[in-house]
Amino acid sequence: MDTTNPLAVPPASTALVTGATSGIGFSVGRALAGLGWTVLVHGRSAERAGEAAARMGDVPGGLIPVDADLETRSGVRRLIDQVHRAAPDGLGVLVNNAGAAFDRRGLTADGVERTVAVNHLAAAGLAHGLESILKPIGGQRHSLPRLIMMTSYLEARARPIEDWALPGEWTQMRAYASSKLANLAYTYALAERWRDRIEVYAVDPGAVRTGFQRSAGGPLHLIGLLGAPLMTSPERPARTVVATATRPAHSSGSYIRAVRAVDTGRPKLSSARSRDRAYQRDVYDATQRFLSG
Repeated sequence: MDTTNPLAVPPASTALVTGATSGIGFSVGRALAGLGWTVLVHGRSAERAGEAAARMGDVPGGLIPVDADLETRSGVRRLIDQVHRAAPDGLGVLVNNAGAAFDRRGLTADGVERTVAVNHLAAAGLAHGLESILKPIGGQRHSLPRLIMMTSYLEARARPIEDWALPGEWTQMRAYASSKLANLAYTYALAERWRDRIEVYAVDPGAVRTGFQRSAGGPLHLIGLLGAPLMTSPERPARTVVATATRPAHSSGSYIRAVRAVDTGRPKLSSARSRDRAYQRDVYDATQRFLSG
């Protein structure tokens, strides 16, 4: 495939899109299926995943609902097992889009703060557990498989996480931003470790008008209400994710910001902390210890 030509027709492959029942994930899944891809449509429940696949309509590609609650290691393993069965020939693209924010602190069954569990540890667990079945897109050896992590500009305001349980002073915004910082550092570490085997990207959708803020409650709900007129629709950043999945215009390891005028988005520098190699190693090592527990 000609990855330098934005008009090149991408080969069909199989993709897993997490959090695909609404918002950006739904738009990404529908668009990829419209290109003839087989899309594994993830939702927290079988009912929600099936309903989302039905709403995507009559598309050229295949739609396979998969379900799991990603707050726990057991839920992540459940999804990994389903993906292995549903995609026996492998995945070309993994889009880790599922995210969460909560209006009060809570711990998962694994003893992890819930925001951190979904936004970072689940995404890392899926990348780790599905690495072995990420295969060249369309069976073309020169078209490497791709991992896309959805990030957030709020990572620049975060403090590093020292304990996955986030003990002490807790706020919704601190938990969300810190989880995104940890995941971005981990994404950079994966890009380095998977060099020349799997392409890795972080995509920042910007401020998007979805149901995410409403379901999160707390300050994010208020931000969503007040800022809605200035926010973009989910289809806008979805185009950037789809372009990155099918015809990436930027090098592996890039932080890509979705912008209105350019479907492929624009690379930018994330926070100095996220780009610190020592911090990336620390986050990677701590994450792998958790995943192996």
